[in-house]
Amino acid sequence: MNDLSRLTVFKDKSRLSPRYIPKTLPHREEQIGFLFNMFDDVLEDPSRVYLRPVQVVGSVGTGKTCTTIRFADNFQAKARERKINLRHVYVNLKLQGSSRTILYRYILDNAAPEIRTGSLSGDEMLYQLVKYLKNRNMYLIISLDEIEYFMKHTKEHILYEFTRINELTPERPCGVVGLIVISRGTDYYSLLDKSELSTLGRSYINFEPYTAKQIGDILQARSEEAFKRGVLPDEVIEFVTDVTAPPPLNGDMRYALDLLLYAGNLADNLGSDTIKLDYIRRVHGELYHEITSEDILDLPDNEKIVLLAVARALRTKRSAYISFEDIRSACDLASEEFEVKLDKLDYAVQDLNDRGLVDVRSLVQIGISDIPIEELIRYLDNLMERVRSGLNEDQ
Repeated sequence: MNDLSRLTVFKDKSRLSPRYIPKTLPHREEQIGFLFNMFDDVLEDPSRVYLRPVQVVGSVGTGKTCTTIRFADNFQAKARERKINLRHVYVNLKLQGSSRTILYRYILDNAAPEIRTGSLSGDEMLYQLVKYLKNRNMYLIISLDEIEYFMKHTKEHILYEFTRINELTPERPCGVVGLIVISRGTDYYSLLDKSELSTLGRSYINFEPYTAKQIGDILQARSEEAFKRGVLPDEVIEFVTDVTAPPPLNGDMRYALDLLLYAGNLADNLGSDTIKLDYIRRVHGELYHEITSEDILDLPDNEKIVLLAVARALRTKRSAYISFEDIRSACDLASEEFEVKLDKLDYAVQDLNDRGLVDVRSLVQIGISDIPIEELIRYLDNLMERVRSGLNEDQ
């Protein structure tokens, strides 16, 4: 028997990943129903449907992304039953949205892979997309996640271009039947011009934070998929629920799943066949809810190494803030360790600031946002391990 298999508490660790999309989503059936209602006419006669923007809004860990992707998968299945050629392209703008051109190229690569995009401008790519859809009698729903990050990071007005895409074919619908815009709130409205906001509208599908009971239901379902039988006592699920439901976490399911994941890893490291309350307490004391596994996985490798360097420099200085030169020195060491060349360090630090992962107050005051100094050192040890794990996962 494989000792690694026998000694682990996990049945399938990936079921706790922020990128895992369950077949059923407890307590998000209503939102999936709203999305179906918004696009029900596509299943009747898509050739008559003009692009329809829909906003999905909710705080961190409320299931916005999972719900949108699960809806799209189910909707595509319904379309196939009716012989409708429909595709969905989901875009995480933190990963594929560093610029307007990169975003449009990613959409074409997934919706129309036959089109060579290397020499095309952004406008030309949109035109080629619409032409491609028409020639193949094909229809498209596009989901843009983390829109506020894109607007803050690039200042490019893609929403205006998307919502006016019908003007490329004024005599008929363009084939892009839906644009789902996913955000953590509506503060980004201040970054839109009046025409964008008018076209996008101010109504949205709201995702309220999960209640304690809902968190317990979801954790129970995920734990049955992720852990071996008997590994996770009910009291542990109850404790994670009690930690996650109230402020400051406010029902953040991403954090709840991280607690189970890292507590399971701790159990494996200690050779335990069960996850104990003390493991959850220990992990909870070392994690920081503002930076989750998903935030780290979503980083480009360049930014992962820079974040690791920031953590190491803060750890060495034993201070709440370091200078840009401290980061540069730590990055030089990290570059040698990982045998990579780090490009555009100033851009990477600004990107981490835009993502809310570091706090840049000045060139001599850069730190990890809002962590009390007495918790910082313990947190940085854990953060460095998580970033290293994220780098290893990509390799």
